[in-house]
Amino acid sequence: MTESKTYPRIQRSKKERMIFFPNNIQQIQKKNEEGIKEDFYEYDLVKIPDKGQQVEDYDLFKKENYAELRANEYGTWRDQFEIMQEHGFDAWKTFCQDIKDKYSK
Repeated sequence: MTESKTYPRIQRSKKERMIFFPNNIQQIQKKNEEGIKEDFYEYDLVKIPDKGQQVEDYDLFKKENYAELRANEYGTWRDQFEIMQEHGFDAWKTFCQDIKDKYSK
């Protein structure tokens, strides 16, 4: 989980040839050293290969890169198998459908 005082934006790293996509953004409040509440943003940072995609429009980026974002969210086969073992096949199907709904084509 990454944290920032400013609202996170999609960023391009030319050095790494990657795009850093802030995902699952949540606004939170924390007390600073003086005890005053301040707004922060917590989010997951997803790395996607840079293929020259546009990065200005968050929703358009999600739509154009749904496959990479889904793959990241699904996790490994081991993670998915664990869901099946612990919660059943129907729970795994729901898990997958929720991801497909989140990152639609």
